[in-house]
Amino acid sequence: MVALEKVVADRNRVYDHPNKTLFRGYALPDLHLFLTSGRSAMYTICWLTIKPLWLNLATNRVGEGGKCSPYPEPQDWRAFLADLCGKMGLEVVSSGSQSRKNASESKEAQEARHGREKRWKTKDDTNRVDKFELDTSLYTSPSDIFWRGKLLLTKDALRNNQFTVRNSVSKEIIWELFNQNFALELLALDRVIFPRDSMTDEEAMEGDAKVSACFPDGILVGMAFPTVDQGLGALRWRDRIEYVEAFRLLLSTWKGEMVSEGVALQLGGLALVESTATEQRVEALEMVAYAFYCQTFFDHFGRAPCIPCRLPRD
Repeated sequence: MVALEKVVADRNRVYDHPNKTLFRGYALPDLHLFLTSGRSAMYTICWLTIKPLWLNLATNRVGEGGKCSPYPEPQDWRAFLADLCGKMGLEVVSSGSQSRKNASESKEAQEARHGREKRWKTKDDTNRVDKFELDTSLYTSPSDIFWRGKLLLTKDALRNNQFTVRNSVSKEIIWELFNQNFALELLALDRVIFPRDSMTDEEAMEGDAKVSACFPDGILVGMAFPTVDQGLGALRWRDRIEYVEAFRLLLSTWKGEMVSEGVALQLGGLALVESTATEQRVEALEMVAYAFYCQTFFDHFGRAPCIPCRLPRD
């Protein structure tokens, strides 16, 4: 959080590179939908329904010329998940304030508003197709929802509009979205700094491997929910050492017009962070590395990055 607070959020800093618009969205759902929305349970159910298929697509998004295709933006995710609710026959509850507003409108005003919304929706739906590329025709009714291999909600419960998701499960889902979005954003930024379409296949694989090394077992985005708190967001500093060192090595290679190469050189000149390192040494390195990452991310994508978090406890 300290690194995020230090980011200079000046729009004039944002680098006008070819991939800027491709990565301004979120590879996985914008986690704020699950934190602030009155429909968070609905969004959670729809997300868990498409999650296995979407994770495969999100980690293999390739557009023209080998470039990554655009990520959905927050409004795209909101509309997509709401539409999916409707296709499965789930009730999407409107906010009371919107209902009261609509009730106070004249018939003519309502017809005009509906016309505008229909035109906007048609335009948005056309733009959204390229971002999702996910066939939802099979999702015509609710199915049993599982989390961590256990039944969370039955399809019969969903048909009866029973959407309650335990708070402990919600915390785990939000944690996963934070960390997996961070992983895919880190990969996206590295691919912008070092475009893979200008590399050989071997060089591109090596570049991706450097990013994967920053995560437990070298897995960027996994299907299994971890049972051990380790990685860049782990609570205990000893559980972060290995990944902090991989993160340092990755960031030390970064260069370019919108990269502070002085900080990259500083990170590259530091001694290896080994298991014998002290807590102070690890935390001092993290302060430099995370501030560098967060600012570099903003300078390329124009928004704050997702950051890794410790595994939630019951």
